[in-house]
Amino acid sequence: MHWGNTLNFVSQQVPAVDLTNCDREAIHIPGAILPHGAMLVLDEDSLEVLQVAGDTVGLIGHEQSALLGKRLTDLIAGEQVDRFRAILGGSDLVKARHLLDPFMRMRPDRPVDLSVHRSARALVLEFEDADLTDPHVIDPLATVQGMLDGLDRSENLHALCQMAAENVRRVAGYDRVMVYRFQHDDSGWVFAEAKIDQLEPFLDLHYPASDIPGQARAMYLQSWIRLITGVDYEPARLVPQLHPRTGEPLDMSHATLRDVSPIHLEYLRNMGVGASMSISIIVEGKLWGLIACHHSSPRRLPRHLRAICELFGAMFSLQLEARERAAQLEARLASRRTLHDIITTLSEWHDYGAGLFHQAGTLLDYIDANGLALRVSGQGGVAIKVNNGVNRTGNTPSDEQIADLTDWLAARIDGCGGVFVTDRLSELWAPGEAFADIGSGLLALSISVEPRDFILWFRPEAIETVRWAGDPAKPVEPSEYGERLTPRKSFDAWAQEVRHRSAPWSTSDGDAAADLRVSLLDIVLRRIDAAARERERVLDHERLLMNELDHRVKNTLANIQALVAQTSRSATSLADFTLGLERRIRAMSKAHGLLTEGRWTGASVVDIVSQELAQHEGMQAISINGPAVMLTAKASLALSLALHELATNAAKYGALSVAEGAIEVSWERGASGDLEFEWIERGGPRVELPTRRGFGSTLIERALAFETGGEARLNFRPSGLECRIAMPVSTIVETVGKKIRQPVQPFAPEEPSPANQDAAAKRILLVEDSAMVIFTLEAMIGQMGWKLIGPATRLDQALALAKSAPVDAALLDINLDGQMSWPVATVLRERGIPFVFTTGYDGSTVMPEEFSGSPVLGKPFSGEEAAACLHRLLDSDQNVEA
Repeated sequence: MHWGNTLNFVSQQVPAVDLTNCDREAIHIPGAILPHGAMLVLDEDSLEVLQVAGDTVGLIGHEQSALLGKRLTDLIAGEQVDRFRAILGGSDLVKARHLLDPFMRMRPDRPVDLSVHRSARALVLEFEDADLTDPHVIDPLATVQGMLDGLDRSENLHALCQMAAENVRRVAGYDRVMVYRFQHDDSGWVFAEAKIDQLEPFLDLHYPASDIPGQARAMYLQSWIRLITGVDYEPARLVPQLHPRTGEPLDMSHATLRDVSPIHLEYLRNMGVGASMSISIIVEGKLWGLIACHHSSPRRLPRHLRAICELFGAMFSLQLEARERAAQLEARLASRRTLHDIITTLSEWHDYGAGLFHQAGTLLDYIDANGLALRVSGQGGVAIKVNNGVNRTGNTPSDEQIADLTDWLAARIDGCGGVFVTDRLSELWAPGEAFADIGSGLLALSISVEPRDFILWFRPEAIETVRWAGDPAKPVEPSEYGERLTPRKSFDAWAQEVRHRSAPWSTSDGDAAADLRVSLLDIVLRRIDAAARERERVLDHERLLMNELDHRVKNTLANIQALVAQTSRSATSLADFTLGLERRIRAMSKAHGLLTEGRWTGASVVDIVSQELAQHEGMQAISINGPAVMLTAKASLALSLALHELATNAAKYGALSVAEGAIEVSWERGASGDLEFEWIERGGPRVELPTRRGFGSTLIERALAFETGGEARLNFRPSGLECRIAMPVSTIVETVGKKIRQPVQPFAPEEPSPANQDAAAKRILLVEDSAMVIFTLEAMIGQMGWKLIGPATRLDQALALAKSAPVDAALLDINLDGQMSWPVATVLRERGIPFVFTTGYDGSTVMPEEFSGSPVLGKPFSGEEAAACLHRLLDSDQNVEA
């Protein structure tokens, strides 16, 4: 079935003759028209006749020679010229515009049909006889509606095409009408057929792609209708052959009367066809097929019937496109539902490769195939990295063959958008022939970049017998033109067994694969991003832990340093100093142990008391009574040191120094939530009021107050020492499930009275939350003859003092019980007051950019070091003021 309409010949100078010769023929410039019509080629601006062809006498009333050089205004009335110019101005005329009689009638006794279109800068007018007697000319739209009636109710695609063929044959009157469908390789297939009984059926016959060369298919995209009125005629040559203004042949791509290739006419004669017409079927901008009409004798279809068939072809194409889109949409929705299930299940797997293979059955339903293979490199798919990373289910090639195949695909997959599809793998990759019986069809998608991970679906070879309309191989035969391809002379059914090809993959299959690839890449990228963020979070956490550890170690060292200093002042001998220091450090160590067990969230009051009094239980009557209460880490350390001092004093001078002594330790929550703690001694030696306060009393009364914001009172009753401690609710940790909540009770600082300030002395603001460090710095400030402002142990207290108190310099602990002192530093800087940061942190890791370069005094430090640092601050400040 040769649709080429080409001048199918080649020069004898061309040594090779093959099927591509047809694709190189210039079918758009034949230089002649069908003899039943007439053509005028006009200059677009002047409307001068530059070329003529055909029956100009019969249709226009003038000889060709008389028409050349005339203007259209010499041939038609002025009113018709005005209407014609209006048409030219209102349309680009790329495609032909039909003008039916009586408009532009050249002869009053002969009605004509006229069409006009532009070709380069020329106007091409085509004339044909009009048939006003045909019944369809009265109401052509009603005819089209009748042809379309029922198409939307057809059960399937074949029924739709069969109805279209029957309707076109009923209206156009041809002996045979076929719906000719193009395959993916451009070969043709007679998909539906309506014919007279006497003709041999062509239904289900196949025709090679060379029967309709590429440039012929391109022409069918430009023009909906191609008419051949007969196979035996003498072409009407264009006079002159070349356009006189351009010197080029006339492009007749949109000309209805364009001449037909003599080879195609021979082809039709060999088929026994006397006339033909083709109607294009265009779906989504591509040539889906043709409605091909054959007649056993010459037949000229009037223009109005051709217009009806052209409109029907366009409407039928829309019906076909809507049906295919609906089918694709339905398939897409179904695949999206399956894809949702796949991705939802996959999200539960840490190893996406193993998760995919776990769903192999679902993946085979997602895209219909007989076998599935995954080759996963191990990145994200460690659990299934076996057999070169290959896992298979169903009928597939071997692991080694798949490994070789994916290596070959890796170099080509990017050019396919990550999805590779073929139904004839062995034609593209020769090793595929070894497993053609199970893997002729391949749909592969890449789901990573480097290294490559693949999912592969396989379809087996579908051996089929294709019925061709004669041998599809065109022979080369000698002719008057030299060696050239000749049309087939035999159209008897010719069977061919097709091997190494699978059932073709549908558009929906490719779309489904692309959807899956996008979803999997999204998962992979999100997991890579999540892993990167998790690594960064872990690094940040590690840095924070190291800083926190550094801070705690240095704070501990600072506390020990302060203990050494304070113990040395109260000790009466070296032995007394050594023993006292050892016991205090041991008490501190026990408290640290309890806090470590609780991951530094806090420690139980019961554990703190029991641990400190454990060595005395059994020897004396010790009573411990109180509810389960957990204190913060800082309060735990303070209470532990206070209890150590109480127990040490009791063991040396009080109730624990005699066998008859007894101690009652109790605590309870007050009405406001505070913790009220009591230590009562009885039965020991008579207690005398001390003449001086030692370091132990200072630890109990002042350190607890500094560390917790509470208060402690010692009563030296003759019957025994009593200690009452009140700790605010902010020191208590309440546990709810696994979450730890620490209520904060605002602390109102007592600002120093201006009346107490000594104007001659330097005023030093001390912001510190460690009692031991405070004692050391208090002593240093006193020895220097300076005035202490504070100390402030809370951020709100420090801010209040920084904003209003008269201050000459400041010592700022960076971390105040978890709150950073940057706001205090900002206030001091605004007031022009110099300050130095004190910290157990590495200053470079925590210091914000705005305070970079500020002086830092690292813990632990001595009073002398702090004094030297303050001297430098004050001296520098005085120099600046000077």
